[in-house]
Amino acid sequence: LANAKVDAYETSKDEATAAGAIAFFGDKYGEIVRVLKAGASVELCGGTHVSATGDIGLIKIVQESSIGSNLRRIEAVTGLNSVEYVSTLLNQVNVASEMLSTNSEALIETLARKIAEVKELGDEIKSLRSASARARAGEMILKNKNGVVVERVDGLAPADLRELAIAVRLNPVIRAVVLGGITPTGGVALVAATGAGVKTPAGELIAQAAKKVGGGGGGKGDIATAGGKIVEALDEALKLSMLAAAEIV
Repeated sequence: LANAKVDAYETSKDEATAAGAIAFFGDKYGEIVRVLKAGASVELCGGTHVSATGDIGLIKIVQESSIGSNLRRIEAVTGLNSVEYVSTLLNQVNVASEMLSTNSEALIETLARKIAEVKELGDEIKSLRSASARARAGEMILKNKNGVVVERVDGLAPADLRELAIAVRLNPVIRAVVLGGITPTGGVALVAATGAGVKTPAGELIAQAAKKVGGGGGGKGDIATAGGKIVEALDEALKLSMLAAAEIV
């Protein structure tokens, strides 16, 4: 937009280099090179389409990425395209501001505050879920049979089901726990956890159950998870886990 004049001329490679001309990408040049000077920029260039930088208009970089060692790829729009691009961005800022009941000047501050509020609510939800898991765990522990708990618990996300299983197996009387349920998204989740001193891998407790519900999974020695999609087979799958849990050592 400063509308610097663009000068193009030919000279020797040595003179161009001495004048500070920049050669890009390790290109090979002959003894006579074409130099392009635009304002403070002096480069070796094979061609240009403008007589002054103002002919280009506004330049807006829209993306940059690495394409190799010490090489960056820059994508930009110019002229009317850049005006349209910036106009679209400003419109998005205005829409976002309206959604957050603020103005564009306070958008970043408002967004940061909302993000903090969401995080705080997330922490509260996590705390409530943990408390709920502990309460439900206590009920399940009371129903254990020879230190084994196998229960169906619908409506929990896999992560919450896992947390519940861990809460149950923390009780010293529990040797193994298997929980299965239909998740909020309509799939099947299975979790197995073993207590201290149990040598049987937790994965063995749900291996056959996972196949029964048309899925699979895995995990480390004392806890394992699996998923599936055949919800109508869940009860039969848990019966298989009950049989497997009866064989733990």
